[in-house]
Amino acid sequence: MTTGSAAEVERNKATVRHILERLSAGDVDAFVEALAPDYVRHCQAMLPGLEEIRGPEGMRRFLAGNTAMFPDYREDVEMLVGEGDFVAWRSVGTGTNLGPLAGFPPTGRRASFVIIGMHRFRDGKIVETWTSWDNLSVLRQLGLLPAPGR
Repeated sequence: MTTGSAAEVERNKATVRHILERLSAGDVDAFVEALAPDYVRHCQAMLPGLEEIRGPEGMRRFLAGNTAMFPDYREDVEMLVGEGDFVAWRSVGTGTNLGPLAGFPPTGRRASFVIIGMHRFRDGKIVETWTSWDNLSVLRQLGLLPAPGR
């Protein structure tokens, strides 16, 4: 692991805060512009094809799909921690499901979920992301899965 200077760590943290704020405003481009050409996103997503996303354009397609599913999506950062080339965050995403989700029709319901992730930076660009969120909770909130015991 390489270690960034304190100034680089703070700049990387500011980048993460900025891209999540811009994404909450519907600005997919700001997020994509922060990515390196060889970017890779890893996720434990239960939906096929989302376990790994490669490249800025792959991420653009993914984020555009999210915007269609949750047009009022907002992600509020609760915590940012930076060390070396890494910035970890905890945020809460919320939105109303007004577009299709993995073959399910829109429900019109709101969902709120915690997102925990980490970005790795190189030369001021994000080269790799690991992210985790409670897929099942979102599907339950949207009425697409029954609550346990039902």
